[in-house]
Amino acid sequence: MKHYQALLFVPAKEKMLSKLPLPNVEAYILDLEDSIEEDDKEQALERLVSFLEHYTGSEELYVRLNANTVESEAKRLSKYEKIGFVLPKFENTNVFDEELVEIWKKHHVIALIETPKGIVNVENIASCEWVDALALGAEDYTAAMNMENSIETLTYAKGKIVTYAKVYGKKVYDTPTLQLKDDVKLNAEIQNAVRFGFDGKLAIHPNQIPVIKSLFSNHDIERMKQIVALYEKEGKAVLAVDDQVYEKMHINRMKKIIEAQE
Repeated sequence: MKHYQALLFVPAKEKMLSKLPLPNVEAYILDLEDSIEEDDKEQALERLVSFLEHYTGSEELYVRLNANTVESEAKRLSKYEKIGFVLPKFENTNVFDEELVEIWKKHHVIALIETPKGIVNVENIASCEWVDALALGAEDYTAAMNMENSIETLTYAKGKIVTYAKVYGKKVYDTPTLQLKDDVKLNAEIQNAVRFGFDGKLAIHPNQIPVIKSLFSNHDIERMKQIVALYEKEGKAVLAVDDQVYEKMHINRMKKIIEAQE
């Protein structure tokens, strides 16, 4: 699975699908779930099938399925080899039969963790061989917990998801920000995601994409390259530059950031 700093949700509605591709967007999550009315679910799947038949863009495409119809939707869409799947309300890897598991193995899978049980079982999810990435869905999670959705209240959930994603080498994406015009909140939440170690953030509006990319790329790459080069040239365990101490773990993190930006 490629590394994307932002993945944009797009409802499977004619008006939305017809606008694709959009500038500066590299990955889409085509949504069959929350953004689609209940009486439009079947039609949304048909619209999506038609879209996939004719779409010629090079962007990465994922489809968020409905939890209660995941089997029928996955089987209908499995012939499109280039798409990935976002599995909502993900709580346990053992609930899928062999036929579905074979489908998951042929596509990139993002496990959307958005329930208390999903948080409790996050190691089971992160360690699964056919799960490529984890993502936090904070709206459902905080509603189930009967708590406020804020940076402070999500500390435990974010820390646990990121920790297990890193342990098992999976990409991990932060929950989307639902405020469309609150730039202060958007910036704060993106910066929080960067500090926690998320690889990127989910988005619900194209205007959020440039901000997400900018803040996830807000590193002095040239400075990092200089420090890495100096550390390797000196060949010592500890390097001091401008009163800042760097050890091997700091250099390795810089290398990861440099690699992701190039």
